Amino acid sequence: MALAKTKLETFVSPDELKEVLLDFESYAELLPEVSSVDVKERSDDAALVTFHVDISFAGFDVKTEYTCRYAISDREIAWELVDSPSLTKNVGKWVLEETEDEETVAHYESEVETNLPIPPEVQALFVEESLPKLMERFRDKAEDL
Repeated sequence: MALAKTKLETFVSPDELKEVLLDFESYAELLPEVSSVDVKERSDDAALVTFHVDISFAGFDVKTEYTCRYAISDREIAWELVDSPSLTKNVGKWVLEETEDEETVAHYESEVETNLPIPPEVQALFVEESLPKLMERFRDKAEDL
């Protein structure tokens, strides 16, 4: 699957947005496709997290899980796939840029590949449709705090 890139602009500070992005436990409430999350390890600069997901799209129903290792720095959150029965690649990052107004422009990119029998064009369409909603949910949660 092609690399997905977008950006999110919000009036909260990078630290406030980062807090929302690292609140893995709330992903099940925030993202409809995430049914549960297990944080296996966490420190100030790393995390190991398993996501359980249920996705229904274009006539396909996928129930799976994946574990990612996160590297966390002051203005970047990067992840890489550790294990999954159906994902063969999941890498990405958030880069948080502070504006002159002390607001945030968050640059997001990810690349996911699967071994699922779903046509690549359907997978690309899912990303195209779900990515803007993902950005809205994170922005809205950060701005509601």
